[in-house]
Order: sequence, then C-alpha cells, then structure tokens
Amino acid sequence: MDKLAHPAPLRLGPAPGPTAQVYAAQRPLEGGGRALVLFLHGGTFTDCATDAAAARSRLLAEAGADVVALDYPLAPAHPFPTGLAVAFEALQAMAAKARKLTGSAQTALFVAGEEAGGNIAAALALMARDQRAPHLAGQLLISPMLDPVLGSASMRDGECGGCECMYAKGWQAYLGTSTRADHPYAAPLNASRLAGLAPALILSVAGHPLDDESRRYAAALREHGGTARGLTLPAIAPGYVLAPIHDFLSQATRQALASPSSPAG
Repeated sequence: MDKLAHPAPLRLGPAPGPTAQVYAAQRPLEGGGRALVLFLHGGTFTDCATDAAAARSRLLAEAGADVVALDYPLAPAHPFPTGLAVAFEALQAMAAKARKLTGSAQTALFVAGEEAGGNIAAALALMARDQRAPHLAGQLLISPMLDPVLGSASMRDGECGGCECMYAKGWQAYLGTSTRADHPYAAPLNASRLAGLAPALILSVAGHPLDDESRRYAAALREHGGTARGLTLPAIAPGYVLAPIHDFLSQATRQALASPSSPAG
C-alpha cells in the first residue's frame, strides 16, 4: 500500500493537543541518517490549505524526509503568537519521540513551511536558538511570508500589498495590531539577530509576490554568518525541487548527527 496516499494521524502531546498527519520517507538519505520534518502549511495564516499541504508533505517525503504536517490554529480566531506556540509545543514533542517516529536513533530534526507556514518555521528556528532546544538540523522555507510591510518589487509587480490583497488580509488577521509586527518571531525578516540559526534552504518562484522577501531572508542569514541557500525556481514542482531538497536534507542531517549535541531523541 502506498504510505503517501494514506498518511497516519498523530496527536502530539495529551488531548486536546495539536494534531498532525505523518508521511513516511520514500527514499533514503545519503549517509544513512533520517530527517524528521515538522511541516507548517500555507494559507496566509487564515486557511488550512489542505490539498496544498498534502502535496507538499508528499513531496518532502519523496525527497527523503519523515514528515509531520501540523494542523496549527488559524487567525483571526487565534492571532500571533498562538499558532507559533502550538507549533513549538509540537516541535518539542517531536524531538522527544524522534526515534519512535522514524524508527532510527540517527534522526535529525528540521522545520519546514510554505508561505504563512514558512513564517512560523522561520520563527521556530529563532525560538529553538534562543531557548537552546530542541536542536535543529535545518530549516526549509518555501515562498515564506516574512515581512508585513508588503513593499517589495515582486509584491508590487504581483499587484499585491493593498488592503484587498490576500497577504495584507492575512497579516492583519495574524498580527491584529501593528505593534506585534515589531516582534522578531512575528516578522523574522525584520529580526536584528539572525546569527546562530540552523542552516536554511529557501525556495521561491520566479514572478511570485513573495520572491523578493524569500531572497532577502537568505541574504540576511548569510550576512549574519549563517548557512543559507536561496533558489528562485520556475515552479515548486518535483522536477525542480526534489534534488535540492534531498541534497539539503542529506547534508544537513550528516552535519547535525556529527555534532555531539545533535540527536533528536
């Protein structure tokens, strides 16, 4: 039976803790380790984007990751930092049971997300650094929403950023008030401290409204001494992304497992 077609449900922590879907890795990573990925879906903070989340989770599994796709609470009913707090709780639970989830003691922990989920994934990397746990092997961000200003050239070219833009509406629902936009966990692109973060692979799409801020974040991570690769692709499709994601997971897993402080449980 195709495991990808029938992901297993998972509750992270005691009821009514966050729920998730688990997608088993479909290929081995180079080096023999396992990559356990917490994936956060897109939807401009207000929509679960179920079909897209399933497609991305399957893609990550095909690239070699064991994927936990989290159903985090949505705005405006749950504005910042509620969804982020739930995601961090899930990440901690995954770190504690990484071996059980993958079947391997050689498991490295990653965060990944698309669009609004990319924002939360980037914030999780900041939180993990600041709290010195759990140890992250890497962060994979796909067209992440990182800057509520919405003033980039790619945003303007996409005729986005106005009050009727879905990104503007999503940011308003997530932040509620403009004062929250000053928090680095809410808008990671505006964070003043970006050193010491897990290695990053940041994928964006040519002509996409979020392309500029994706590339800016990769550059900012490098400027602060981090390891970050940014790729602007024709599309987020298997033919374009499987190889770079597989290579990123393999290399970052090897590096993380070589560190004495690394294994994720």
